[in-house]
Amino acid sequence: MKEQTIFPREEHADVLFQKILADPWACDKLFETFCNDLFSNDELEDSLSADEFCQALFRAYRNRDLSAFLMAISKNTLFDLIRNSYLIPYRFNADGKTNPVIMTDENGVLLPEFKNCIHEKEYQHFREVYNHFDGKKKMYLAQAYRYSHSYRDDDMNIKQQVLEKNTGVLLIRELPDTIKLKETESEAYCAVWDLMIQLEKELPMAFVFYGQDSLVEQNNRYDELGIFLPNSHFLKNLERHAAKAEAIIYG
Repeated sequence: MKEQTIFPREEHADVLFQKILADPWACDKLFETFCNDLFSNDELEDSLSADEFCQALFRAYRNRDLSAFLMAISKNTLFDLIRNSYLIPYRFNADGKTNPVIMTDENGVLLPEFKNCIHEKEYQHFREVYNHFDGKKKMYLAQAYRYSHSYRDDDMNIKQQVLEKNTGVLLIRELPDTIKLKETESEAYCAVWDLMIQLEKELPMAFVFYGQDSLVEQNNRYDELGIFLPNSHFLKNLERHAAKAEAIIYG
């Protein structure tokens, strides 16, 4: 029987799973995210009908596709659950959608197209932090969102679903060359695991983004990590939080 999973099956995912299983804090985060999404799903107006639920259930069984069923009951794939537990990074511009949206240039100046999209006080607060931050290279004012996946109502195909959108400060940094040796996405996540978990334990609710060969400097391509500090959580003492993120990255 040919398997037809809704997303390509991740290769070498066991190494990532073992990282999570070895950390009780990570297991608690994953369990909490699953339970919260499972029990809040009944309140959503666009939850699946009984017929759609059965379709998803039987298709998941036929194709040995856990993510297909998880989407039916929690509106998350397996990797959505892990990602929204802050245990692996979001990919830069996943599913062909711009995320995060960078609103300032390399000198911290607000781009013209965003002048009517941001409060002046919010921008001035960013400028104060930018001007005093020692590591201000590749610091941006940005908008970013967390997401999951769900079924479209009309044809049971997949759509990206925005969970939470924020404005905040984005730090983009080059990753060590050793991570380039990791061929699969799961292996790359394992390579940045310790850094990612330290960031989340020190700066809870920070968004971490990852991109393979997505940073271009002087015609060379690098893997990059983005740390997004939402204003909703980090606006107070933002400069101290940004400095802490910088210290963790280069610690």
